[in-house]
Amino acid sequence: MTVFGFDILSLFQPLNLFLCFAGVFIGLLVGAMPGLGTTLAIALVLPFTYKLNPLTAILLLLCVYQGAEYGGSISAIILGIPGTAGAAATCLDGNILAKAGRPSEALRYSLTASTIGGLFGAFVMLFFTRPVGVFALRFSAPDYCMLGLLACIAVISMSKGNYIKGLVSIILGLLLSLVGTDVINGAVRFNFGQPELYDGLDTVCLIVAVFAIPELLCVICDDLNIRYAVSSQKSKANITIKDHIKNLPTMLSGSIIGTIVGIFPGLGGGVAAWMSYMFTSRTAKKPETFGKGNPKGIYAPESANNASVAGSMIPMLSMGIPGSSAAALIGAAFTMQGIQVGPMLFNTDSQLLYGIFFGFFLSVILLYLLGRLLTPFFSRILVVRNAFLVPILLILCIIGGFATKKQFLQLWIALALGVLFFFMKRSHYPLAPLIIAFILGPIIEKNFRRALTLSNGSFSIFHQTACSRVILVILLAFVLYPFIRTAISFWREKRNKTGK
Repeated sequence: MTVFGFDILSLFQPLNLFLCFAGVFIGLLVGAMPGLGTTLAIALVLPFTYKLNPLTAILLLLCVYQGAEYGGSISAIILGIPGTAGAAATCLDGNILAKAGRPSEALRYSLTASTIGGLFGAFVMLFFTRPVGVFALRFSAPDYCMLGLLACIAVISMSKGNYIKGLVSIILGLLLSLVGTDVINGAVRFNFGQPELYDGLDTVCLIVAVFAIPELLCVICDDLNIRYAVSSQKSKANITIKDHIKNLPTMLSGSIIGTIVGIFPGLGGGVAAWMSYMFTSRTAKKPETFGKGNPKGIYAPESANNASVAGSMIPMLSMGIPGSSAAALIGAAFTMQGIQVGPMLFNTDSQLLYGIFFGFFLSVILLYLLGRLLTPFFSRILVVRNAFLVPILLILCIIGGFATKKQFLQLWIALALGVLFFFMKRSHYPLAPLIIAFILGPIIEKNFRRALTLSNGSFSIFHQTACSRVILVILLAFVLYPFIRTAISFWREKRNKTGK
């Protein structure tokens, strides 16, 4: 059976189905563990995709992504501790329902909302990625350079007020991307005489250094004997299809918000979930019921954070710009497979793209099936002591980091950088911008130098076309936004003091 020229039945090959099931399972498992998160789940699996064919590798990571976004709600509801940033808003009403003796109902709300959000995002990705890609074909080297810079600046502007620290992370990521052979003239840079660094820093090892090692060191420093207690309540979820249909508008609004927010680089599921929660609570007939166990307080954020998964993949597939740190990791998988994502991918490998699109629907269906089957048991896994959990994850990180290039030097570099990033994390430096900058660094540098070559060194090329002018205006707006907001806040405080 072929749709858009793609044989859908090829998705149901035994290896694809097995790995997709495994990906959703791993995503659920890691996402459900407090503090680990979506990016760590993908980082743990990424090295094992190296020998797989491109479609199977990307589907595996997408299944992990979907599973982890829903898995975060399990600990958020049962313990009040979100497993992922996207599940933080779910705590407000989900944990109240769980404490009221209705944990199964709350988990069922979350699973249904995650499924609806995932399906909505899949439809948007199927029908809108190509138009965005066709539009992107009009972009030239200056446009891509400024788009990369725009993504970096957008991440900084969303750093919760720590703009300087966000800028430091971006600069460090860009510097690390310079290690290795220059793609323009072939010169070797910053390799310190080590042949292992001719190809630059290994992406997987850097991901381990950014996400895994700092998180594990934080767990070690806090308390290895921490063990989360879970209630043994076994109440059944008395939910009908009518209950879900009644809340369908909430799930659709959350899905729309999540998809749109996911498209913008640097925002991600956490921002999408809170925006959806705030919109739903402020437009509800009884806003005072939110935070007290209102099911809409689960439907809204959970549909949004799972819809943001597809949203974050749209700019990745159409323009090569990741919409989130998790999407950046999946972009690294394309690089490992020797595939350049972007608008030309529709012409060079459209079969792979449509395989990803339809495979996304498969990942959502598997999420629902495994969620219904395994969610009641995942709460028991949360009682595992950190003393047992940390060594297992550390071994997986070492195996994964070594598996891609089989170079011990890269592992030592990952360990050294991981310690540095641990202190940065403790000092509240955002680390997600660093990996996004590392992925975007070669794109920014290559197109910047190409643009200057085409213009004989003139910077006027960056504002010659209509696209360039629009991107430049948006870029300047993002740069000036923090200063304008600070000035407005200072003016309001001064006016209030004067009024008093």
